[in-house]
Amino acid sequence: MQAAARLDLMLKALKTKQSLTLRDVMTLTGASRDTARRDIIKLTATGAANRNYGGLSLPNRFSRIDDYLTRQADQPTTKRQLGQLAATLASGKQRLFLDVSTTIGVIPQYLKVTAETLTVTNSIDIADQLLRQTPGQMRLLGGRYEAARRGTMDSAALHDLFGFQFDLTFLSAAGLTANGLFFAYQDDVPFKQQLRAQSQTLVLVLDHTRLGVTHNYRGLTLDQIDYLVTDAPIESSLKQALETADVSILYSTTN
Repeated sequence: MQAAARLDLMLKALKTKQSLTLRDVMTLTGASRDTARRDIIKLTATGAANRNYGGLSLPNRFSRIDDYLTRQADQPTTKRQLGQLAATLASGKQRLFLDVSTTIGVIPQYLKVTAETLTVTNSIDIADQLLRQTPGQMRLLGGRYEAARRGTMDSAALHDLFGFQFDLTFLSAAGLTANGLFFAYQDDVPFKQQLRAQSQTLVLVLDHTRLGVTHNYRGLTLDQIDYLVTDAPIESSLKQALETADVSILYSTTN
């Protein structure tokens, strides 16, 4: 199928469904994952749709997100490289927090921690990996856990969070632009803000598909990030904004 025909199909589907995930686009057009990503970029570049974490949507519409287990199988090599690099920042730290994220979920296998290290998470999958792969202490936050998100950020989890101070937090986000960090759900915002307040160092771990992408709620500004760990060159205006905010950028590949 030619590119023009694929884009036309995507537009017609958007008018009916309001949003499409990457997997939706692949099924609809029969394209490979890489081709589907390029088609999403082409369509959003025209202004006919917004690019969001997980796919695209009609302008000013909510973009639904592929569930956690679906995203877990996406880009395994990239996730492994990002997780391995991010884990080096935890060396010597005794109190860690790992946020819900399929990429952050790779970090436990690379952590060099001791039996005295305390690692806290709001992800049931990361909790399992910490128990299996590290000798340290692990704490899973309380709260309501949702099947699609595989974690919690509700008021109970936020209340549980208040009792901790972290040397280092690994944070995820739905998107990052010069205007700050964006999140998919409203309850993400107070939770992530509280993590910032209780962490000496905040490490944002994002693959390149989330760079330059907005989402439903802006929760943090660039100057609240200490490190960005990513896998590809950053567009010049965003890179300049990050440098102005004194964010240290680490790449999992040579750029």
